[in-house]
Amino acid sequence: MTGTARSLAPLAGAWKQAFHLATNGSGSYGKGLNLARNGAVAQIQTRPGQISAPVAAKKATHQAAIHLPELTATQWDTLATKLADDPQAVADLVANRVPATIADSGHAGGISIAPPSDGITFSCSCPTGRTHRICDHSAALGHAVAERLINSPSVLLGARGMTARALAAHVRDLVDGADPGPLPADTNGTVRAAQLYSLAAHRPPQAPPDLDLDNVSTLTYNDAPLPGPRAQDLARMTADAAARARSLLAGTTAAPHDELADILRILASPDGADHLTAAQQVTGIPEPALRAMMIGYRHGGPAGAHATLAPTPATTDILERARETVDASRAGGLGTITIDGNALTDTTAGVQIRPGPDSRWYPFTLWRAGEWRPAPGACGDPAEAFRAARRARAARPLRR
Repeated sequence: MTGTARSLAPLAGAWKQAFHLATNGSGSYGKGLNLARNGAVAQIQTRPGQISAPVAAKKATHQAAIHLPELTATQWDTLATKLADDPQAVADLVANRVPATIADSGHAGGISIAPPSDGITFSCSCPTGRTHRICDHSAALGHAVAERLINSPSVLLGARGMTARALAAHVRDLVDGADPGPLPADTNGTVRAAQLYSLAAHRPPQAPPDLDLDNVSTLTYNDAPLPGPRAQDLARMTADAAARARSLLAGTTAAPHDELADILRILASPDGADHLTAAQQVTGIPEPALRAMMIGYRHGGPAGAHATLAPTPATTDILERARETVDASRAGGLGTITIDGNALTDTTAGVQIRPGPDSRWYPFTLWRAGEWRPAPGACGDPAEAFRAARRARAARPLRR
């Protein structure tokens, strides 16, 4: 999913630009960013023409909303027609994924999912928002939408007037009974099985060959009978499966590979939060801890998730050497680093590093009293991991 998230970055960028212009230089833009970074924006809801969410600030919660124009039926038809001509987009949609194609209006029939800046307006239950001017709360919502768009553009699709499911049905109607063509591989040569078989299901069936059973001969197919996948697609999938098997046998895959890591892999996917309740029941791990482990998985894979749950036990010698290394890399006069269980903690700075099961050190920042959140930058060098924790702390103020 990394490639997909990266290819959706233009959509998030287009939203940020339009949203910033719509704020018209208001000071609420910066204040809203701090609120969003501090987790003030709760569950985001979308409906045609509106994105809304509760936003907590100064011991009160307000209902903030961003209003934007819906696309017309003609515009949706144009977008669906363009997507129907793209085998990768068709495969994404029938596999319940929003295609990355919509992030680029040049490849989406000229239709921009991001609205124009002059079409964006704001409202909120706070005194400023009731006058339909931008406030800190609606600005925080705008920043939260930008963050969400990196992985899931459905938040904008719904507000522009069509859900991802409805768009998929529209495209399926256009390709029903037609052959969309072969499914192109990702940049690394991988073809995802779910997309491949979803795409194959829309290819017309092929009549079985007329066999002369009295004169049996060997039949050779370049491609499997339709609606099966193409030979080239099968070859790519086989090569990818073989490469994964070799890495498993060689022990070069990211450790640890276990049932919990598989659960976290699913939860860390764009739609994984829908499975949180089931994951909590299966694992017995509280939902807040699972959410933190999702972040740890995104930053460091299975090892990052396990380090978030608990530091890997380390000897006193290893911890002492790591503390000396970190101390030697810091300027004098900074806070004291203590060995807290199996972690190194600077309570003054609100940062911590933990040993992981892959022999790397994982950075954490203090979120609330006694609650640590994983940060990017895991490294075999404890000093570098500590610097990554300090950078993350500077970018994410302490939540009270």
